[in-house]
Amino acid sequence: MFDRLSEKIGGIANKLRGVARITESDLDTTLREMRMALLEADVALPVVRHLMAEARERALGEDVAKSLNPGQVIVKILHDVLADVLGGQRRDLELSKIPSVILLCGLQGAGKTTTAGKLARLLVSQGKKVALTSVDATRPAAREQLQILAGQVDVPYLHGDGNSATSMAKSALQLARTGGHHILILDTAGRQVVDDTLMDEIKSVAEAVQATERLLVLDSMTGQTALQIAEQFHATVHLSGCVLTKTDADVRGGAALSVAHSTGVAIRYVGTGEKIDAFELFDPRRMAGRILGQGDVVGLVEKIQANVDQASAENLAQKVKKGGFDLMDFAEQLGQMQNMGGMASMLKMLPGVKLPQEAMDQVDEKPMKRMQAMVYSMTAKERQYPRLINGSRKKRIAMGSGTNVPELNKMLKQFAQMQKMMKRMKGGKGKRMMSQMMGQFGGMGGGGMGGMPRM
Repeated sequence: MFDRLSEKIGGIANKLRGVARITESDLDTTLREMRMALLEADVALPVVRHLMAEARERALGEDVAKSLNPGQVIVKILHDVLADVLGGQRRDLELSKIPSVILLCGLQGAGKTTTAGKLARLLVSQGKKVALTSVDATRPAAREQLQILAGQVDVPYLHGDGNSATSMAKSALQLARTGGHHILILDTAGRQVVDDTLMDEIKSVAEAVQATERLLVLDSMTGQTALQIAEQFHATVHLSGCVLTKTDADVRGGAALSVAHSTGVAIRYVGTGEKIDAFELFDPRRMAGRILGQGDVVGLVEKIQANVDQASAENLAQKVKKGGFDLMDFAEQLGQMQNMGGMASMLKMLPGVKLPQEAMDQVDEKPMKRMQAMVYSMTAKERQYPRLINGSRKKRIAMGSGTNVPELNKMLKQFAQMQKMMKRMKGGKGKRMMSQMMGQFGGMGGGGMGGMPRM
């Protein structure tokens, strides 16, 4: 969702970096370009006006005039102002009360039920004892869907008794207390449009369970109506945060970014895909850095920590040190990269890597999956000793993996080159070797399997 906005504003900010002298006219030109980019991204006009006025006022201060690198200072100012518009500092959930109740509300189809499952999974990974419940008294299918999600993320689903949403919520809360749960995530009913009946019901439930967090689940594809929806829910329930869903969609999305500034309701989480693990904390300062083309190294490190098993990493390091890197290790590394969102996702988070969106869109992760399939079609001995793979074995492996012999030959050649690099990485040339290695198996400008943009 933020990719096209990042491409435009990042390009504008990139022109400023390293500039030795910036006049007031240059500044106005830059801000005018940013204003157009934000408006094209559907950011609300009052928010754009505030952002531009604040940036201009700070940029005309003495700090910029006295700076040896005024361009970089202005980029920093743009970053700080944009972060403020996005909500300022990241706020963690208030979970001191046991059990704490997180109430999810929003319109039908916004993704409340899926968000409940994703949030439960994230909190469980942080060591919390979580339970789920639905208080949709009119749609049994909604309760069944949440029950299925609860099973997928391995948390209990609590069946609240009663015929009304309020009685079901009270009953589920009592079960959470009895079961010793730290957190109860409560999924409320939705409607196609905001109406008084829906608002009264949600308000009654929130007061009955004394919800510590009241999160609005907002579809990022709703456009300018996102502000109106947020304002209506906030006036009734006094929201503590917002969850943006479907941010992986190719939409302008700027209206959703206006919510924090216009309503004071900070974005707390974002849903980044359909999978149950496609869910992230929203950090305004880090997102501002990504929009300005500064990358998100902290986010990349967190993603690596969440997806890479420490014991496996240490085992691989020992194998590399002894020169024992084999095809199974190769396949496992490809799998871990896919778990982290693939090559395109990682490239976006690296500072200094500026590729056009068209090039990012062309990144194809299928070659990695095909390489994995080739390795998994081999015997254990073949993975350890690739030299055993003769003509007849190649035909068998290609047939078993749904590929062909030329593709297999190319993959084996790439692996042999990577194996050599791994052996050489025992010296002090690790960084340069890693860069070359990425180029070999990702197709990043070297003789790869294709599917990746050339840099």
